[in-house]
Amino acid sequence: MSDLRKINNELKAFINEANFISNKCRNKLLKILGETFSVDLPLENFASIDAVLTEEGNIVMRGDEYKSSAPCKNINELEEKYNIFKDKAEVLLKKKEVNYYTKNNINNTLNIFIVIVLSIVYAVVLVLTIKAVFSLNLFTASILCAIMSSSLLPSIKSRFEQAKNFLKRKFNNKKKK
Repeated sequence: MSDLRKINNELKAFINEANFISNKCRNKLLKILGETFSVDLPLENFASIDAVLTEEGNIVMRGDEYKSSAPCKNINELEEKYNIFKDKAEVLLKKKEVNYYTKNNINNTLNIFIVIVLSIVYAVVLVLTIKAVFSLNLFTASILCAIMSSSLLPSIKSRFEQAKNFLKRKFNNKKKK
C-alpha cells in the first residue's frame, strides 16, 4: 500500500510540474497517463486537476473514477505501467521545461540587436538632418530633429543601458571563471 502512496505522490508532482508549465502540457501528461493505463480520460481545462491511481490501474480524477480497459492484476504490473508513464512524463517535462536563464539571455541578445538597428536608424536620420540643414530645407530638418528627439532617442537610451548592463555582467562572469 505504501508503494501506491509513493506512486500517487510522484504522479501529483508530475501533474503540478506540468501545470506550472501550461494547461496544454498538463493535458498532454494526463493523456499519456490515460494511454499508459488504458483509461479514457476527459481532458478539460479546469484550474486544478488531481489524479490518483487505484490498485487496479483505474484513475480517480476530480472525484470520478475512470475504469481501465486492461486492469492491473497486482502491484508489480501497476508499477511497471507507472514506470513506463514516468519515463514518458520525464521526457515531456524536460522538453517543455522553461529555462528562464537562457530565455533572459536570448531577450538581452535580441535587445543588443535592436540597439544596433536603432543606432543605425538614428545615424541615418542624423545624416539626413545635416543634409537638410546644408541644403536650407529647414522644414524637413525640423521634422527630422523632432523624430530624433521624440521617438528614437529615449528608446535608444533605455535599451542601450540594458544592453550595456548585460554585456558588463557577461564579461564579469567570464573573468570570474
